[in-house]
Amino acid sequence: WTPLRKSLMIALGCGTLAALAVALLLYGTVALSERRASFVSAVTHELRTPLTTFRLYSEMLADGMVKDEAQRKTYLDTLSGEAGRLSHLVENVLAYARLERGSAQERAENLTIGELLDRITPRLRQRANECDMELRIEAGESERKTRLRIDAAAVEQILFNLVDNACKYATPRAAERVIHVEADTSGKFAML
Repeated sequence: WTPLRKSLMIALGCGTLAALAVALLLYGTVALSERRASFVSAVTHELRTPLTTFRLYSEMLADGMVKDEAQRKTYLDTLSGEAGRLSHLVENVLAYARLERGSAQERAENLTIGELLDRITPRLRQRANECDMELRIEAGESERKTRLRIDAAAVEQILFNLVDNACKYATPRAAERVIHVEADTSGKFAML
């Protein structure tokens, strides 16, 4: 092992590490690109369904094809529901974009679990009632007084998504038609 050979081996090792780092970076970039493409595809699919309904029903109403007043009301109710669904989807996409940009931290606020639950409960209860489910909020006085620093809008959206999923997927098979939202502050973190 002459000094020249040692230098060459060190250079070879550094070159190998650099090549490995570049390969990992390229792999990460490709994986991120694939995840974003998958996300865009999913969002596009989710938006297409309510937009198709919107277009079809609004054209039928505008062209006077629906003569029966009860049927017209049904179509208008469907359009209203689809508008709510579109709004929900857009809110999810905007929340995701805020998380990607890291601007969610700028929206953090101080509040208690009780204040958060009081703010979101009417919206959750309305969604649960739409699918003939009961919403039960289970939070003791000590949990309700626990102070948090959070992006309340993001937490509200997460809770709404969970209740919405329960309505969509649990309702048909639910033995107990109750959605439980429970606050737990007994561990290191506050959990809902």
